[in-house]
Amino acid sequence: MLVTCPQCQFARELPEDKIPARAQVATCPKCKHKFRFRELPPEEAAPDQEIPAPPPPAPDQLLPEGDIWDRLGAAAPEERPGQAPADNPFAADPDQPQVDVPFERLDQFGFFPGLYQTLRRILFNPQLFFEAMPLRGLGRPLAFAVLLGEFQIVFQLLWSMTGALGESPETAQYGLGLSLAAAVVLGPLFLSVFLFLETAIFHFCLILFRSGSKGFEGTFRVLAYSNAPLILSCIPVVGPLLGYFWSLSLTVIGARRLHGASLWATLGAFALFIGIVLAVMGFMYYVAATVPTAGK
Repeated sequence: MLVTCPQCQFARELPEDKIPARAQVATCPKCKHKFRFRELPPEEAAPDQEIPAPPPPAPDQLLPEGDIWDRLGAAAPEERPGQAPADNPFAADPDQPQVDVPFERLDQFGFFPGLYQTLRRILFNPQLFFEAMPLRGLGRPLAFAVLLGEFQIVFQLLWSMTGALGESPETAQYGLGLSLAAAVVLGPLFLSVFLFLETAIFHFCLILFRSGSKGFEGTFRVLAYSNAPLILSCIPVVGPLLGYFWSLSLTVIGARRLHGASLWATLGAFALFIGIVLAVMGFMYYVAATVPTAGK
């Protein structure tokens, strides 16, 4: 069962067999907000008052009845050097509970609710999202990034057609059909290739700064889900620009939180990454500008 705090959106996946039958109240370990995570018939419900903390239970022992989150810290593994503190509910180590990404559990959430919940968590709680994000493949993060990229392309074309970007509507409408067809057919391919190349460069930079502990997959997932601000492309002119810089900030936050790196190491790797990308783009622009001239 996924238990989510309505105050700060902190969430944990709890095994059904570890939740006492009469438990219905939880206290968020992040913001200490007390709330009901489910409703039970009066005859089955336990009293809502606070229950004194019992001694740490054995790993196979059921959680005490009443507030099921009060004692989660007792079951946490012993802190080891190099790990985040055990009282951090989203500590980035493999033994800490992880929270499923809703977009990767569409069978449970549904498509639009899963997409909405994922966007909401990334945009408004990125530290918690990336620290708790499990490493479960590249497919769903890739689909998420391609979906947001296609969303941006389509809206850019629509704003061009209306003249909101300063173009002549007649000129924009002339190539709209061809552009939409190219976006639908070729867009996913180019977006996918670009994401893999982008990940390879950024992860190489992270390795140079000894900040890539979660591997290529972790970096790929960070970059893919950092595309969430592209949803702002539905706002003409300022939306794509705001989304672009927001996405860059999420990349730094996500890489630092997921890989457990220091801020300065992450910023150093990110600065090197941006420098390499700008150098490649500058070289491509130079080649495109000089080759036709040389042909003449």
